[in-house]
Amino acid sequence: MTFDAGADRGYAADMLDVLADERVPATFGITGNWARANPDLVRRIAAEGHMVINHTLDHRSFTGVSDNLGGLSASHRRQELEDADAIIAPLIGHSTRPWYRLPYGDGDAHVAADVAPAGYDRQIGWTVDSLGWRGATDQDIVTRCLKLAAPKAIFLLHVGRESRDGPALESVINGLKERGYSFVRVDAL
Repeated sequence: MTFDAGADRGYAADMLDVLADERVPATFGITGNWARANPDLVRRIAAEGHMVINHTLDHRSFTGVSDNLGGLSASHRRQELEDADAIIAPLIGHSTRPWYRLPYGDGDAHVAADVAPAGYDRQIGWTVDSLGWRGATDQDIVTRCLKLAAPKAIFLLHVGRESRDGPALESVINGLKERGYSFVRVDAL
């Protein structure tokens, strides 16, 4: 399971409690701005054994497709990751390199070549989006995640209050366990 953290504190603490209670390791894509605003949660995420990957400084679309702000240059793409790492690394005790997640999943044929010089060569996408960020209800999130579950699936959930992923998390985990699935961080896939 992967969780994006870029907006507000939202359900992050509650979600960490559920992950601990259920003994589920996870991966968190964290923006630098979120880390700066929530250093206690970033430290807790790392201390509890979850993986932290770089989700850029401020969640600008690399291509401009999703935020209509125009695409970023190669150097700006690298800078987004480097600036985020400068904030996150001291909180977790190591760099986020080589792992990163594109904001909105927006990439193009040049992203890999653009960010590789900064040490980022493991882009983590997802295969199941809960759609909690789109206003799905708790039950819709659970139903969608269980319906789309498959071996080696990478689930995308969000910690922010705008999404109902937090309240749905325990039911999603329990439903997946009942179906025989287990959980690993993305570095174990």
